[in-house]
Amino acid sequence: MKVCFCNNRFPPKVVGGTELIVYDLAVQLRDRGHDVSILTLSDSRAAETAVVDGLRVHSMPNTNIYNQFSHAVRSGLKKALFGALDTFNPFVFLYALRHLRRLDIDTLCTNNLKGMGPAIWLAAWCLRIPVVHVLHDYWLLCPTSTMFRNGRACEQACQGCRTVSSPKAWFSRLVGHVVGVSNFVLERHRQQNFFSRALPCVIHNARQPFSAIPATPAEPHKPFRVGFIGRTDATKGIREFFASAAAAHRGDLELHIAGRDNEQVLDQLIAAHPDLPVVRYGFVAPKDFYSLVDLVVVTSMWNEPFGMVAFEPWEFFKPSIAFASGGLPEVFSAFPELTVPRGDVAALGALIRRLVDAPVFYRDIARRCHAQRDHFLPPRQLQQFEAVLLAAARHEQRDAGVRAIEVERDTRS
Repeated sequence: MKVCFCNNRFPPKVVGGTELIVYDLAVQLRDRGHDVSILTLSDSRAAETAVVDGLRVHSMPNTNIYNQFSHAVRSGLKKALFGALDTFNPFVFLYALRHLRRLDIDTLCTNNLKGMGPAIWLAAWCLRIPVVHVLHDYWLLCPTSTMFRNGRACEQACQGCRTVSSPKAWFSRLVGHVVGVSNFVLERHRQQNFFSRALPCVIHNARQPFSAIPATPAEPHKPFRVGFIGRTDATKGIREFFASAAAAHRGDLELHIAGRDNEQVLDQLIAAHPDLPVVRYGFVAPKDFYSLVDLVVVTSMWNEPFGMVAFEPWEFFKPSIAFASGGLPEVFSAFPELTVPRGDVAALGALIRRLVDAPVFYRDIARRCHAQRDHFLPPRQLQQFEAVLLAAARHEQRDAGVRAIEVERDTRS
């Protein structure tokens, strides 16, 4: 099978987890004998070609009014123009049409398309190339990609977002197969009339282990180290993290915080909680951070599509607990007792307290989490994706959907 993966970023250009997921999947499919190429987005008006770990990577010119990955302040007008052009960019359509024709691929697998847009789908449709689209966020529904406004998660798209997204919903009819990284993110799009002609399935995210050397259980530190990793902003619930820790604190907790403080809120929160010892790291590699803490708390206030940060610490025998936001309950399907309702800082504080006060409970949860980490390893994801991509390449519609669902059920058993 000849397959092209399309994502607006690809290593070594990394801004989030999606590009790493796409990279892992592309490498595994190549190693299984498939012909794999990558189509991504340049940071300039010029195209670029490179080879990354044996993968052919082509970056198309960035033809929108600005590069969304550069850190710059933009006016509302510029953002509106960017969004309008992103809905259907004729330059992207013509470039993708020419490039995909040269590739002569069997299947196109699109992922995050901000900056490229659904023009990619129309180009593939014109060439009769079947498309598999993977939902990692809410960009199709919401220009900000988060569906989060005024400190709260949107339960549905507002009228403004519905108006802006309606052309994208129309273009989504050109997609033959749609994959949600969680059932939550898939259903949120289906409720808004996206992918009405596509066969749906859910394939949870996976991540390679950080280390080839197996971790061993360790006794928690004294004081007990409660960790937060990610952007210190409202979507990630940094204020709720502090409030939960304050509710649990009995003089035996220490907060460890890793992530960029772009909104400059940490000094304010530390001053508001003078009794809480805080260790700040700034940006740090996740694998280095997880080995330093005893517990990772995921206080997402937006509807996290899946949240790999919730299961990554399990590799190191470090449990995690979370608000039941978006797709996070699917991560914790084996441990529902480790989630609490979103925003319930008292319940989250009580759960932190229980893990501190009950060493036997802590050790048991750490072992169970470590064992469950295997559920999110790439071989499981690879088997599911390969089935969907091969079915799409054969233009198998109805039967493909059945097989994808059966694969999902088999891997759960």
